[in-house]
Amino acid sequence: MIELSIHMDSDIVEVLEWKCCNISNLNLELIFHNTGDEIVAAPNAFTLTNGMERDTFHNIYPPWPQKISPRDYASIYCNMDEATWQNYHSLIITDESGTELRFPIDHKK
Repeated sequence: MIELSIHMDSDIVEVLEWKCCNISNLNLELIFHNTGDEIVAAPNAFTLTNGMERDTFHNIYPPWPQKISPRDYASIYCNMDEATWQNYHSLIITDESGTELRFPIDHKK
C-alpha cells in the first residue's frame, strides 16, 4: 500500500538547487510511503485529472527507477506550472500491475 504526501512549493527546492548539479525549478515534491510488507516501485510518471481532462507528466527527478522497501519513503520532484496545478483536483499514479491509484489534491495547503 502506498501513501502520498503532496507538497507544492516545497522547501526541498533550495536543497536540490544547491546540492544536485544546479537542478532548479523543481517546485512540486511527491513523497511516497510504502505502508505494506512488500517492496514497491516509485512511479516514473504521474497523471493529473479534474474529471474531464487528464495530463500525464514524465519530467520528474530522479528519472531512474526507485524501489521502496516496506515502511520506507521515496520522493520524486518536478517543475509544475502553478496555473496548471490549480486546474486539477486529483493525482494518479499507476502501480506495477497497471492499477491506478488516485490521490486528492488539497490546494489549501
